[in-house]
Amino acid sequence: MKISDLQKAVEGIDFDSEKQEELLRALKAGKRRGGQAKALRIAASFAVCLLAVGILSVPVRAVVSSLVKERMEEQPKEEVAKLAEEIQSQQVEADSYTRDYTAEEKERKGKLYAQYLEGLFPEKELVQVDSEEEAAEHEFCFLKTTGVFYLPANRELTDEEILQQIDFEKKRDYALEEQNAEEIAARKEAEKQQREELAEAGGITEEQAVEIAAGHLLQIFGLDGSGMERNQYYEGENENIPMYANTYCVNWSNQGDSRYYYLHIDALDGTLRAMSHSGGQEIEESKAAKPSAADAPAKAEEIKGIAERFLREKLDIQDSYQEVKSYYLVKTVNGSVSRLVDVLFVREDGTADLVSCRWDGEVSNYLVTTKEDCEESLKTSARAIAERHTKETGEETTVDIIEN
Repeated sequence: MKISDLQKAVEGIDFDSEKQEELLRALKAGKRRGGQAKALRIAASFAVCLLAVGILSVPVRAVVSSLVKERMEEQPKEEVAKLAEEIQSQQVEADSYTRDYTAEEKERKGKLYAQYLEGLFPEKELVQVDSEEEAAEHEFCFLKTTGVFYLPANRELTDEEILQQIDFEKKRDYALEEQNAEEIAARKEAEKQQREELAEAGGITEEQAVEIAAGHLLQIFGLDGSGMERNQYYEGENENIPMYANTYCVNWSNQGDSRYYYLHIDALDGTLRAMSHSGGQEIEESKAAKPSAADAPAKAEEIKGIAERFLREKLDIQDSYQEVKSYYLVKTVNGSVSRLVDVLFVREDGTADLVSCRWDGEVSNYLVTTKEDCEESLKTSARAIAERHTKETGEETTVDIIEN
């Protein structure tokens, strides 16, 4: 399967333009994000499908807590298989909710997720129903056929109910993994062989990569990984994602409040090759912070300085660059600007550091790349956004790449 095939597959998924843009750019530039937690089922199944055909070694949902692992493995195999079948037969691509989580519920879910990993499990199972009529009989339940979580209309969720949802989501992820156990086992065996060959060539070990990544997590975000799941895997040679070839991906996640941190460590010399992260409220916040097309050039110039400080202070990169450019996208039909500003720092030898920032100045991604690959990725994103806008509105548009 070629990268173009993956791009077409992403374009066929019913994401909004921002999410689709992120996935397309991930496929082109090798940036895999943790995903948005509200699209739990599609994120997991999409990753499993890619994994099963050997395209990407995306972790579905690592179960690293021994207590959670025991809980998952204690389930009857028949129930696990039935749950996997229900996921595949669901009539929609992603979960939805009868109302949004309140800010207080989101905060509690993040805390309860960390406690869940430490063994705080719900007393009862989430109620699952097969029809809207049945759903109307419950304040809190999950409608299997449509993937809708019915939340209480006139009150907030209790801690027990939030734990039930966390537990249900974890069991679904486990069911998907079990359904693809043979493919995953084969992938891990091939990965083991690659790691052995790497060790013979003088590369770093997985344990060393985790230690290096943990240092960056602390340096960049001030986090030590407490209360989050950690997963790591080796990314070997892969023509579809050359930017990640021969790296260890070490990632931390808290699916309760939708926080994900991915770091790719060079498997030979231990340097940081890529970083990406997302937070629970960052999409909404970044949309609110986006400037008008008229104000964007001046704002993009400010962000150049923020990106440089990130390189110098957070990553301790003191290199000299022969060229520094910023890029963002603008829809010509309405002047809407893209969510991210890409700032590219090009060295004399052609290699480059790419720092992607939100308009509020928050650094979202870092990648070692080249100017050519960066600009090709932007072209791919521009085409996808234009096509998406036309599909959704019937209104033709183009997307300009603005360079400063």
